[in-house]
Amino acid sequence: MTLLEPHDLTFMAGAPYLYHCHHYNLFHDQTVDDVLGEEAGQRVRFEAARAAYHGLLAPLSARLDKRTPAERIELAQELFRATGHGRMSLDITADGGTARGEYLHYGYTWSEKYGDAVRRLETADAVAAGFAAAATQVAFGLPDGSIGARERQCVARREPVCEFALSRRTPGPGIAAPVTEEDFKRHLGGSRGGQHEEQIGAIADALQGFVKGVGGDERGLVDAFGVFVTLHLANYYDQTAYEAVRHIEQAAPSSVGLCEALLREAGHVCVFNTFGGILASPEWEAVAYPLSGDPLEIIKGGAAIARGLGFGRWSVDEYVPGQRLVMCASSNYEAPFYLARYGRSDKPRCYFFQGAALAIMVLAHRVKWQEKPRLSQALYNELFRGAGLGFEVTANRCATRGDDCTEVVVRAT
Repeated sequence: MTLLEPHDLTFMAGAPYLYHCHHYNLFHDQTVDDVLGEEAGQRVRFEAARAAYHGLLAPLSARLDKRTPAERIELAQELFRATGHGRMSLDITADGGTARGEYLHYGYTWSEKYGDAVRRLETADAVAAGFAAAATQVAFGLPDGSIGARERQCVARREPVCEFALSRRTPGPGIAAPVTEEDFKRHLGGSRGGQHEEQIGAIADALQGFVKGVGGDERGLVDAFGVFVTLHLANYYDQTAYEAVRHIEQAAPSSVGLCEALLREAGHVCVFNTFGGILASPEWEAVAYPLSGDPLEIIKGGAAIARGLGFGRWSVDEYVPGQRLVMCASSNYEAPFYLARYGRSDKPRCYFFQGAALAIMVLAHRVKWQEKPRLSQALYNELFRGAGLGFEVTANRCATRGDDCTEVVVRAT
């Protein structure tokens, strides 16, 4: 694992990765399915996961000198567990086979969050399916796209296990190469700080050191800060999000705004659950400061947490309590992917950063941290789905458009 300084972006064997929690992961996948439809959404998510994991497992196996199929399978299974995605057992040959998952991050956490209230009809583990397919391809030296996967059983459907059937197929046209660390470097500009830089940087460094020591438990899950955390691949998030937007731009242009709003809301979900969980944790007091109720503590903390989780170099450029927040990302994990895959955009497209900045302002001013609130779905609904957020966000600059940084302004409404 490497940290690209001073951009606060992280890579494993050249593949960009970061940390996201189950609330964000489930919301992100549901957004893709809502935009594309369940069948197409499943396909896009599976293909993105297969490509992202092939782009990690192939170079990782080479760097670690894993030459035989057995060695590569063992490496893949251990990586899956260590990164918080559950446990995966692969019984495979070059023609396919079966995979069995236990405590799979997506299926298990969906059941924990929604299982008592909702009867799910579709399987939940496109990421695990893509991983199993990629692991098979890499184990036997097959090109990306050579293995398909179908989840036959899923605990999110109240079935006893998660089980996948893997089969050989001819790779289809148009399989794009993964976006790598070298691609990121080509599309990153200079790094810059902002207000309170010394304190934000010190907290970020401490958080980066903390998360390096986090790994999957005996279930293959990372249970931390009140959420289930995954070390996940940026290529998966970026490819699924931007393919959903591109589809809706072509098929239903009038609905683009709604699609973009959902991708921004994913930022709300992440900040509320993951950032909020970290801020409310005993570990936060150890690496930063106890929360006194001053909104500025949350603003600074938000920028530091983003850096610590590998989201990029987020900075505070301007802050007027209760009225205005200007945040700048001289680097983030969205823009380099977009530029490498699609070229320069005609409008801002760092949707996650936009939504996250707004949510940081909401948490700073509308949550009574001294009362140690429970970060429940009811509180989320009250803050983000009630009569009004109290704030709005505008993207002034964006690296996807060729600007030197991505800058957003959050204003009171």
